[in-house]
Amino acid sequence: MKLFLYLFLLSAFFMTGCTEEKKVRIGVSQCSTDDWRMTLNEEIMREEIFHPEVEVEIRSADDNNAKQIADLEYFAKNDFDIIIVSPNEAKAVTPKIKALHDSGMPIVVFDREASEKCYSAFVGADNHDIGVKAAQYALLLSDEELNILEITGLPGSTPAMKRGSGFDEVMTENGGRARIVAKAAGNWNYEDAFAVADSILAVHQEINVIYAHNDRMAIGASDAAKKHGIKDMKIIGVDGVPSTGLKAVADGVITATFLYPTEGSLLFRKALAIVNGSPFEEETIITTPTVVTKDNAELMLMLDQEIQNETRKVKTLKGQVDEYWSRHSAQTTVLYSVVAILVLLSILFYMLLRYYWARKHHYAAIMAQKQQLEQQQATLTSLYEQLRDATQSKLTFFTNVSHDLRTPLTLIAEPVAQMVRADNITPQQSAMMRLADKNVKVLMRLINQILDFRKAENGKMTYNPVETDMRTAILDWSDAFRRAAARKHLAFTVNIMEAESYSMAVDIEKLERIYFNLISNAFKYTPQNGSVAVDMRQENGKLIIKVSDNGQGISEENRKQIFERFFRADQVTPNGSGIGLALTKSFVELHGGAIDVESTEGKGSVFTVELPVTHVDKHLSSHESLNSPDDVTEELADIEAPEPEQEEADGRPTALVIDDNADIRTLVYGLLCDKYNIIQASNGAQGIRMASRYIPDIIICDVMMPGTDGLETCRHLKNEVTTSHIPVLLLTACALDEQRVAGYECGADAYLSKPFNSRVLTARCESLILNRRRISLQVTEDKEKPAPELTKPDSNLLPQSDIDDEFYRRFVEVVEAELGNSDLTVEDLGAKTGLSRVQLYRKIKALTNYSPTELLKIIRLRKAEKMLKSTRLTISEVCYAVGFSSPSYFTKCYREQFDESPSDTQQRTSRMK
Repeated sequence: MKLFLYLFLLSAFFMTGCTEEKKVRIGVSQCSTDDWRMTLNEEIMREEIFHPEVEVEIRSADDNNAKQIADLEYFAKNDFDIIIVSPNEAKAVTPKIKALHDSGMPIVVFDREASEKCYSAFVGADNHDIGVKAAQYALLLSDEELNILEITGLPGSTPAMKRGSGFDEVMTENGGRARIVAKAAGNWNYEDAFAVADSILAVHQEINVIYAHNDRMAIGASDAAKKHGIKDMKIIGVDGVPSTGLKAVADGVITATFLYPTEGSLLFRKALAIVNGSPFEEETIITTPTVVTKDNAELMLMLDQEIQNETRKVKTLKGQVDEYWSRHSAQTTVLYSVVAILVLLSILFYMLLRYYWARKHHYAAIMAQKQQLEQQQATLTSLYEQLRDATQSKLTFFTNVSHDLRTPLTLIAEPVAQMVRADNITPQQSAMMRLADKNVKVLMRLINQILDFRKAENGKMTYNPVETDMRTAILDWSDAFRRAAARKHLAFTVNIMEAESYSMAVDIEKLERIYFNLISNAFKYTPQNGSVAVDMRQENGKLIIKVSDNGQGISEENRKQIFERFFRADQVTPNGSGIGLALTKSFVELHGGAIDVESTEGKGSVFTVELPVTHVDKHLSSHESLNSPDDVTEELADIEAPEPEQEEADGRPTALVIDDNADIRTLVYGLLCDKYNIIQASNGAQGIRMASRYIPDIIICDVMMPGTDGLETCRHLKNEVTTSHIPVLLLTACALDEQRVAGYECGADAYLSKPFNSRVLTARCESLILNRRRISLQVTEDKEKPAPELTKPDSNLLPQSDIDDEFYRRFVEVVEAELGNSDLTVEDLGAKTGLSRVQLYRKIKALTNYSPTELLKIIRLRKAEKMLKSTRLTISEVCYAVGFSSPSYFTKCYREQFDESPSDTQQRTSRMK
């Protein structure tokens, strides 16, 4: 690992050392590709030779506005640092230049101007001055009258406009000796200039001077004049490019040309200064030199040739330097590579040597560990053998106990069955006996499953196949579930696809138990108004039975384990033994088949059984079903307890029973219905709603429930103002101290473990209710004692609950704020405290043993007593101040409360002062 780290660090070093600096990128957008611009491009590229940190890319628009705009967008998108642009036409290209400049891109405009100032810098000659000098030179060509043809550049380009305006300005002021006979656009190129000159000279033969805005157009006009046989035509051009204008002057093709400076080096240096943040001039106007005639044209051509020769020498020298530098870089790379290889070889040798000594040390340690592991393995093998023997002994004992349980269970079953059929017991007793009979049968079925499971584990399960018509068997077994489906309001359907025959070899008893387990599970975990469906078909030599429901479904985690023995999941079988589906799988595999489940939590499950279709000679003669409709209905349907008569229920305390098991609710109902009004809820959420609505005197709640469990239900009830005072008794099969602590931390008042004694349950309920009412009973029994100080409740007289205490304080504050309102009602108090009239009545009654009306009157009288003792108000004024509308009624109530009249209180207070 360290070797690879060293290699990585060395590679990173070399890569870092070879990384080139980021170059400055300059984009040049030329409007066309004429000879003057080609000369300018050469000057820019020549300057680039001396700046290796700069990269220049030149694009030409070929006199096309759209193409030039596309070139500008290209430079912006490809991360160029600055753009040099000569606008083809100012009005068309300026908006794009402005947009780029506003976005932060530095822009240098040269030669042709933009229609507004939207750039970083401008470099160009004074085109107006060129036009002026051209006109002045034209006037010197002859003393005779001058008839002039002016050939302009591209309309809309600033050089054409300014060169024309300067020329026209001088000609206007010349006093009439010269006049412009015609003016036409040559668009900066030879062809257009030749065409317009040819046309105009054919009409205006008096023309003796031609002024063209560049040399190419001047040459085109010269050729047109020669075509018309005009030999002494004076032709003036502009640009003075050596290969075009200067050569034309030297050869006598045109009379003169005005040098239009390119200054490519100046343009390059200004762009680099802008990028580097160096000082620069925003406007650079290049001075226009004098005219070039035949007298000095040859000299200027020679100077240009010398410059070209020197440029070629510089390029050659740069190529040689680059080649030498490339060789140096290659040699340096080879040197570094050799050094790196030597270092790596040294490190590798060191690592190999270290690895050898470490391996030798580790080998000795491994051998010692191997001996230790062999000893531990021998110990574990011995412990495993002991554990296996102990487990087998426990399972054998468990099986024997299960066998022994069948005898006492049989002795219990028959007396219970006879009591169910007895007609001399009360409806409540009948319900309790039916509940016992149902669970005796459930227990008997569980014991039979345990014994069968042990046979399957020991390989002693028998397989007795007989030829059976599966269509008839499935329909008969399904009929046993019809009544239970109707009792639970389930849509139960059986769909059997058409086939030639459903006759096959099966162990009819085991297959019936497979079917019963799957259907009973579907019934148990599908809510009312749900659906359970059975589909059967033959396919590829297999019988396929699907049992589907739209119940609560199974989570993906639990689906992988539901067929394992003793597996229980809250979402699957919270009250099951964990062997039903494992036994079902054993029965299916005994037939050579397979079972699978598909399920989506909250949407339902589909169990699929596939059995191979085989045949035997032995046919099923008759078979008595293991599960009669009565047995199925009793086991799957809930036992309904009779409702007490209304007159018997009046005046009793109300108990709310919250449990997802209907049988437990029925049992608790039977135990408490003689002394309590019982209301029931099948889950925690429903229980919370019913508690807030009915405000019961006690709540009995199971802990293990799907969805909102008992602990969460208790926590919610104790945190709600309407229900915080209600005692909560938790029922659970969890008897560990940690679980009890969790219940008490949620606010539970008592804990009762399952199975519970009916007398203990009754006594605990009565004790909790009496303890809750003890303080209020003491107050009502002692008539001689004055009313408690309600504005500052005594902690010994009120429930030890922060929520109840806070509610009572808020109630007193509301009453005191409205004390002078004689129209204050219980409904008004309920609205201000957030409770309905019934909820407020039950809450105040439970906390103080007074009704809200009585408590309101007591608070008013206590306030009146203070006012009589501490103020000089009259009795009538005090009466109205505390909300009484009649002084006589106030005096009557005051006497009943304090055993003296208001006037007696005033007199007694005066004597004491």
